Amino acid sequence: MLTLNFKVSEEEYEEFSTGVIDPQIFYKNFYVLLKFFQVLDAPIPKWTYLAKFLMALSAITAQSLLSLSIYHGIDNFDLSFMTEAGTYFIVVSYKLLILVCTKFNLASYHSLQRIIKEDFTYACNKGGKHRKVFFYNQIQTRKICKVANIFMVGIAVAIVAISILSLVYYLATHEKGEGSRPLLFPFWAFDTDFGATPTYEIAFVFANTCVSAYAFNYIFMSITQIIWIREIAVKADIVILCIQDLMDGIHTTNDSDEKKYFGMLIKYRMREVVNQHHSMIILIEHYAKVYKKLLLFEQKVSAPVVCLSAYASTEATDGGGFNAILMVLCIGAIVLVFIPCCLCTYLSIKVTSICYAFWDIPFWNGGLVIRPYLVLMTQMSLRPLPLKASGFEEVSVQTFAGKMASAYSYFNMLRQLNI
Repeated sequence: MLTLNFKVSEEEYEEFSTGVIDPQIFYKNFYVLLKFFQVLDAPIPKWTYLAKFLMALSAITAQSLLSLSIYHGIDNFDLSFMTEAGTYFIVVSYKLLILVCTKFNLASYHSLQRIIKEDFTYACNKGGKHRKVFFYNQIQTRKICKVANIFMVGIAVAIVAISILSLVYYLATHEKGEGSRPLLFPFWAFDTDFGATPTYEIAFVFANTCVSAYAFNYIFMSITQIIWIREIAVKADIVILCIQDLMDGIHTTNDSDEKKYFGMLIKYRMREVVNQHHSMIILIEHYAKVYKKLLLFEQKVSAPVVCLSAYASTEATDGGGFNAILMVLCIGAIVLVFIPCCLCTYLSIKVTSICYAFWDIPFWNGGLVIRPYLVLMTQMSLRPLPLKASGFEEVSVQTFAGKMASAYSYFNMLRQLNI
């Protein structure tokens, strides 16, 4: 799983084996998302401002109503109602954080697009094994994005479908005025009756719209993250290939002219290695600027979201009901939190592998010329990813396992409470 490999056939590669490939055509859907969220390094259509405003407005409105629901649950000591509202409140908060990142980290998104374009140009011009390795990885990335997209769309469709089927089941099994019609979000606002017409219909449509908008936000965030991390990994592969070519044709010699020629050749080849490695470091730094706050937010709220959604759905089952929406949300949250942890672990392994590439070449034939570069790049490759902050753990599969263990502990604690 950590290698994130999808099989790529020769037929798939043949399509990109010749000519200059435009990344905007290769990642067509990704660039549409960038345009919609106003982070495309190109003129932005005016209609996107309205779309982004409506997404932010729906999130703020949902947060306000869910805040009142949490207050109502606390005031009435209704732990099940409070935990369900709290789960949705945390989820909607993440949507706002994603929108904020697109506003204040615009330069980082532009940097990603420029480096992707440079890498496509480099691979197409370089040819040979560089092109093959590059496009094999890009095809794999596109497949991973497709699978992630299908999963996230499936989660959203499942939640909306369950909400609609719950209403249909209620209408088929209840008389008019009997019980209360099911609502996706547990809205409460003082004397407002969310079960009465037309308030219920408005709230029902609004809740399902919020779920669809959140899914769209999360698709953008996840697909961008996958492509970003995979692009850094491809840069690492390019650096390793350049290192493998570094000592090609160079051998020990006592001839002063040959030594001078070999020294110049090593410096020329090393310049390419350093440039690619520097570009990779820039890409990592920009990735950290955008995703550090998102990943740390996930790290803090993943355990509560999994715990609260599991508790609320279990309480509903114990009470004779069945909250399928929260069960889907719980499963989706576990998988979607695991993905970035897996990606960051994969990225850490990939970047670290650069320093080991030097041990596979006869660097001792390069004399003193190569040693400063070797030491510097080895030290930089062994640095941890810049995704840490005070009070937070590194983003990794190991941390994910710890958070899920914490979620299970919180869940057991809530189950034993008698409120």
